[in-house]
Amino acid sequence: MLNLPVAENPDKAAIIFAGSTTSYRELDESVNRVANALLGLGLRPGDRVAVQLENRPEFVEIFFGIMRAGGIMVPANIMYKADEMGHILSDSGARFLFVSESVSQRLAEILPKVESVDRVVEVGKKNLIDSIEYRGLFGESSPTRPTVNIRPEADAVIQYTSGTTGKPKGAVISHANTVTAIDTIAGLPNYPIHSESVTLLCLPLFHTFGLNFGAGLTFAFGLTMVLVDRFDPERVFSLIEQHRVTLFWGVPPMYYAFVNTPGLERYDVSSLENAMTGAAILPVVIVERFRDLTGIELCDGYGMSESTAILTSNAVGPVFKRGSVGPPYPGIEIRIVDENGLEVPAGEAGEICARGANVFQGYWNLADDTADTMRGGWLHTGDLGRFDEDGYVFIVGRSKDLIIVSGFNVYPIEVETVLLRHPKVLDCAVIGVADDYQGESVCAVVVPRPGVELEAPEIEGHCREHLASFKCPKYVVFRDQIPKTASGKILKRALREEQA
Repeated sequence: MLNLPVAENPDKAAIIFAGSTTSYRELDESVNRVANALLGLGLRPGDRVAVQLENRPEFVEIFFGIMRAGGIMVPANIMYKADEMGHILSDSGARFLFVSESVSQRLAEILPKVESVDRVVEVGKKNLIDSIEYRGLFGESSPTRPTVNIRPEADAVIQYTSGTTGKPKGAVISHANTVTAIDTIAGLPNYPIHSESVTLLCLPLFHTFGLNFGAGLTFAFGLTMVLVDRFDPERVFSLIEQHRVTLFWGVPPMYYAFVNTPGLERYDVSSLENAMTGAAILPVVIVERFRDLTGIELCDGYGMSESTAILTSNAVGPVFKRGSVGPPYPGIEIRIVDENGLEVPAGEAGEICARGANVFQGYWNLADDTADTMRGGWLHTGDLGRFDEDGYVFIVGRSKDLIIVSGFNVYPIEVETVLLRHPKVLDCAVIGVADDYQGESVCAVVVPRPGVELEAPEIEGHCREHLASFKCPKYVVFRDQIPKTASGKILKRALREEQA
């Protein structure tokens, strides 16, 4: 399991949060208190412990504490409402729930209906009847590490997928999966991890990207993390300058915000050694604008909950290729196959399949879904991509998002990239809509920049200049924002339902 290297430098800053600092010694003792408190409440090996918290130091304490006690962490999106949390609690069979005071009241009605939950612990003010206040529980337990034998193959985390295609499914990640992923990232010769590295995390800790790249990588290797509870572009740049941050991880909406926020160029972010993007496709135009703003070439990578966040990265290869998510990490095999499961040649698009020690154990209580996703021992991602001649992977979209116009394939990312080059477009998404004549037509959902006049003919003309006619939007819809998951994935299913 992941361990905190507390003995190496116990007084080193582990977490900087809201003006206060937690040392590695203090963090380790807090983790032990959580583990001992859970054992005192009757936690047994393999019991599930759900956590619905925003980014705060307690999340890190609870994450490591659950694993140290032999439990299974079930992180949940802080934005989930009662019904969504009811599904996750019931599906996982969670015995314990740690919940923030900011959201606990919304769960009051559903908790009595979830038979598995024995105890609820509130972090912050106590709002629920029969709940336990975190600091009270925490203060009564021992700061000494409990003696619990954790097998590498034991389950560590049930990471619920973002649910872009239906109800979230629980991807089961073992301790060995997690350690493999962290060691693989840290072992890259091009990835700048050293004793003075400082990370900044505003990714949500409940997401696999934040949990593994953020908490996992930072604390397994004794780095200092600047933890941010709420993303704000100017605040992030200010913290990078103040704490001389060297590593930053973000998702596309963050980089959209950076390049569209006036005045960020006044901050000194020269300490940055690497900025990584993942979780969703980032158009090249945004990469270019971020480079113009910061001087940093974004490191694009690709992974998913089912692969413990890692599959490919530009940090693996000798160069960063814009538009690519890089070659596979060492120890991970990638195949790109057609609808018959046969590998396609370089340059041709197909489904991305993977295998390696980082690949998950299966979906919780969903044997048929697991078998379908792990056909032939390979993780079938549902993502479409292609290899170039150097073995770099280029993502072209989700198989479910592919638009077929009169028999021709249209990949939404290609059209979205063209749309984002229009000076009046702030954000966009491209979907397919049913068409009696062509089978499907391209529909562009566009968010104009504030204060500008933008009409459909201007968008259509811009696309005709840069795209073949069958790729050009037949329909243009304007709206104030694009619906996205917490990790930045566009909710195209919701958009398609709106246009149906």
